[in-house]
Amino acid sequence: MNESIYRLIKLPDLVTLLNALLGFTAVLMVVQSPSNAYHASILIVLAVIADGLDGAIARSMEYGVLGENLDSLADVISFGLTPAVIAYAILAPQYHNLVCVVGGAFLACGILRLARFNAISAMDGFVGLPITTSGLSVALYVLVFYNVGWQFFSHGLLAAMSILAILMISRVYYPKIKNMKYLGLAAVLMIIVVVLFYLGNTAGVRVAAGASLVVIGSYLLSPLFKMGK
Repeated sequence: MNESIYRLIKLPDLVTLLNALLGFTAVLMVVQSPSNAYHASILIVLAVIADGLDGAIARSMEYGVLGENLDSLADVISFGLTPAVIAYAILAPQYHNLVCVVGGAFLACGILRLARFNAISAMDGFVGLPITTSGLSVALYVLVFYNVGWQFFSHGLLAAMSILAILMISRVYYPKIKNMKYLGLAAVLMIIVVVLFYLGNTAGVRVAAGASLVVIGSYLLSPLFKMGK
């Protein structure tokens, strides 16, 4: 079949492309200046919102043959490459070699995670931490702790990315979230983070991003809760 791309592409695919372009824009921003890392992190949050939106549209309206593969390609850019580049832009002056290793491992593990998901997917959950959650965790960490003078910021970022990389390629089972209250809370918090950012309320962004990080953290730790039952 030699179908035209214009016939194959659907509305959710356009939203997925927006996800990828947000990640690409974030990369360009930190390449231009490492001081843009804070703004670039907001674009990752917007990419997460777009990632959720394309799935919602596909389930309720239409989906095409491009969807699944296109989604994975966009996720590599926005939630694998972009967080690694942001971390490099911030930490390279202090820890050039180390951040190259950690950032490269984060990206590689994200790619492997997506490849495994496409080849062997669990119908009711995920084997290994989803790359979207990993990328969002890095972005929220930067939004909460960047430019506040915390002396352990660099160490915390490197440690967080290392742990997230391991979790992505692990055999740890993460359930698909079906609790609408949890999903709604996470979505509202992310929207609040974005709105406060563009209103220039830096303190509010840190508070809302911190609350979002707590919510995401509860998901990261959810396998432990299940083990404890």
